[in-house]
Amino acid sequence: MNASHLPESMCKRITQILACVALVTFANFSLAQQSAVLTDVLYSELSGDTIQINFVTDAKLEEPGSFSTETPPRIALDFFGLKNGLEKSQIDVSSGKVDSIVAVETVDRTRIIINLFSSARYTLLPTDDGYSVTVHNTDFDDSQVRAPKPFASRPDVQSDVAITNVDFRRSEAGGGTLIVDFSDDNISVDTRERDGEIVVDLLGVNLPQEMEQRLDVTDFATPVQTIDSFQNADNVRMVVVPQGRYQHLSLQAGSRYTLVVDPIIETVEDERDRADSELGFEGERLSINFQNIEVRAALAIIADFTGINFVTSDSVSGKITINLKDVPWDQALDVILRTKGLAKRQTGNVIWVAPSGEIQKVEEEELKQNAVVAEFAPLVTEVIRINYAKAEEVADVIKSVKVIRQGNTASGTDFDGPRSSAVNITETDKNSLLSARGSVTVDKRTNSLLVQDVASQIKSLRNVIAKLDKPVRQVLIETRIVEANDTFSRELGARLGFQRITENARFPGANGSNIGDFVGSGTTEGLTTISDSLNDDEDGVIFDNSRGTPGGLAVDLGAESIEGTNPASYAFDIFRAGTGFAHLITLELSALEADGRGRIVASPRLLTANQKEARISQGQEVYIAIPGNGAGVGGGGQGGLEKIEAELTLIVTPQITPDDRVILDVKISQDNLITPTIVGTKQIETQVLADNGETVVIGGIYQEDTANSETKVPLLGDIPILGNLFKKKTKRSNRTELLIFLTPKIISPKLNLG
Repeated sequence: MNASHLPESMCKRITQILACVALVTFANFSLAQQSAVLTDVLYSELSGDTIQINFVTDAKLEEPGSFSTETPPRIALDFFGLKNGLEKSQIDVSSGKVDSIVAVETVDRTRIIINLFSSARYTLLPTDDGYSVTVHNTDFDDSQVRAPKPFASRPDVQSDVAITNVDFRRSEAGGGTLIVDFSDDNISVDTRERDGEIVVDLLGVNLPQEMEQRLDVTDFATPVQTIDSFQNADNVRMVVVPQGRYQHLSLQAGSRYTLVVDPIIETVEDERDRADSELGFEGERLSINFQNIEVRAALAIIADFTGINFVTSDSVSGKITINLKDVPWDQALDVILRTKGLAKRQTGNVIWVAPSGEIQKVEEEELKQNAVVAEFAPLVTEVIRINYAKAEEVADVIKSVKVIRQGNTASGTDFDGPRSSAVNITETDKNSLLSARGSVTVDKRTNSLLVQDVASQIKSLRNVIAKLDKPVRQVLIETRIVEANDTFSRELGARLGFQRITENARFPGANGSNIGDFVGSGTTEGLTTISDSLNDDEDGVIFDNSRGTPGGLAVDLGAESIEGTNPASYAFDIFRAGTGFAHLITLELSALEADGRGRIVASPRLLTANQKEARISQGQEVYIAIPGNGAGVGGGGQGGLEKIEAELTLIVTPQITPDDRVILDVKISQDNLITPTIVGTKQIETQVLADNGETVVIGGIYQEDTANSETKVPLLGDIPILGNLFKKKTKRSNRTELLIFLTPKIISPKLNLG
């Protein structure tokens, strides 16, 4: 049915019904959205001055919208459908980088603003009864993102979320806008500024290989120069390199992440304000032109301009002529005070102005009165329990601090420029944070301090101990020592023997003269063997061909054994003639080749506290006997045993820097027991700065030993081809490489206030 054919009254009725349905639906939706109420805000200081803030609600919250600003530094969280049930809208924190927390309720949301002292990185985590925000005091935290490491090849990432597009644009204000689109909106992004660069970590995201590149965006004429994108383990890291003065703002909405980097255009007024701030003046600017005016009147004009209450001493008098244009009011006040020899003391919204001597006398009287009160005040005894440190160490700190009690600081009054000096300096008679009547005793059983002093001093001491008694961060040091060996040896040699016996000493072919027997051999040992054989009237002739002794060898250049392994050899007669084969020439060829590859991997690891030396070692000990030196009783001194150690030792002292990097003082030694009396030692001692979780190569030794030798018989060894029977060749090539890898990991404590 067409609506145009309906009666006008029916159309109105349908319109009213639809409006009621829409109103009820919207009301139900609003009630559903506004069912949660913010009941409390809890905060706690973690190690490293990191602040954890828990927003407690009476129902579970959805993920808030969030953004951060650089100037002024703050973090804003929008909880949609949340009512503000706090009694106070502002909560002062003044710890770490957090100044205060402000909660403001609007029509459809509650916006929570975290005011910071300086820009900081933060993380959001849901809890059972609200949401948790961790404001980090450092620019890096390994609990969330690992530091980049050099990869030999691109890592394989198992993730269903991938980057689909990366775009860069120029805004109308001359800034750069980086836009990153994802295939899913359920990701976490960590944006921080470090070392003049903006680092963006996309957690659990895969980067297509074609997008792993550097974008040079200099031609866009924005503060951004380059953008590097690369895979970092299971995350994607984007490093934005800006130039000049800039401010950045990051925003994540659904499956799109946007980073805006705008230039900071500094005007003449900004430069002037910055110069005044460097001098210590930050007041509102004013211009003064007085001719011979009373000093008290000039101070009254400044009081009216600033709205601050001025109390001027009766002794302040005189006139002044001053002409100042566009200067901070606190600088103008400082000039007036210096000119007339005055000083000021400010308490809250009241400034007291008087001559320097008068202020000094008043403060001296106050100090004397306080000293009298402290001298006669009743002593209070309290037990202060130490949680993380040792009570003895805290007591030593209390007793070793040199306390100087002094009054307030006086403003300068000379013409050489602004100055300040401490007045009424009174040094205590002993080095201690306690008063002259105070004492501290250590109870080792309960790890507590028994303190006796005046109440005010104990209160101050508790504040000091609360700042000292904190858990020390720990560092896990993983070391990998890799030693690779590649050895090659080759031996080539020959042994040549010549032996002969004949009954007639005649030349071949001549008629015999029977003048006697002739015996010939390569060595005298061979002659003896043949002669003994003839004298014994044995059948046949015995020749000496024994191996390992010169025997009947004329050339003994055979291959030698390598590491206890004998060479392969083959021996044969190359000439044998005469009755009973009385002419004999023998040849033995020998060769041996050894090729070895080995790798020794040692991986010591240890966990230690910050700035605490740790040591781990593993090895063996050998005791060798020492002979007597004849110095004993009766000239027969007794010997003893000497211990020889061969150990792998790691000694390291870590120091965590404020930006969560680690300075390591490292000493590594690796000893090898070559023989019972010889130890081979490799050592390295250095200091290195590494990122949290970063693997660095702190040292390496590469050694190559190559030798080629040839031993031969003169002249005969130089004959081509045949000369190889009269020489021995040796070739050796040994390569050793030692690499030492080190990986520090900071153990980050977690705290759940929910």
